[in-house]
Amino acid sequence: MPSGGKRPGAGRPRKPLSSRIDEGVDKVSHRKPQIIEFPPENQKSKIQKSNAVPTFLDMTSKEGDESLPSATDIYRFMLEWVKGAGCERFVPPQLIEDFAFMRRSYLECEYMNKKLGRVLQGGKTSPYVKSALEYAKQATAFYREIWAIVAQNSTKDFTGNGSNAFLEMLKNRGF
Repeated sequence: MPSGGKRPGAGRPRKPLSSRIDEGVDKVSHRKPQIIEFPPENQKSKIQKSNAVPTFLDMTSKEGDESLPSATDIYRFMLEWVKGAGCERFVPPQLIEDFAFMRRSYLECEYMNKKLGRVLQGGKTSPYVKSALEYAKQATAFYREIWAIVAQNSTKDFTGNGSNAFLEMLKNRGF
């Protein structure tokens, strides 16, 4: 019995553009990947025009201590990573802002779980546990959107250089 048609994300994942360029010709379509160049006047985005970090990101910094990175730091790391991939004109700045906000909120919930405990008196689960799960889901969803844009539009192989602070933190699970 059919289950409702095509779903987003179903099927074989697409290869990143940099991998398709390295291979030369696509094995399925037998065509070279097409790289679209934009005119210089269209390349200006909000990210390129302003390197200022939005002020609302620091609203999340209520709980936690100095060991947690601020939302501003997470924003800067992600922005550096996107710029290093050469995709700053494709990634909407709101995605990066939302990722930083949700990631910081998740970290604060985990900090409170560590401080107060996951199980309260009487066997009830701490409200921070459910909140942390929701924030983690949202942060992962925003990260996947950003990754999809970067993977499909970056002509550089940026995954293995290790010089990017954001990738190092992800690799070491620093936040």
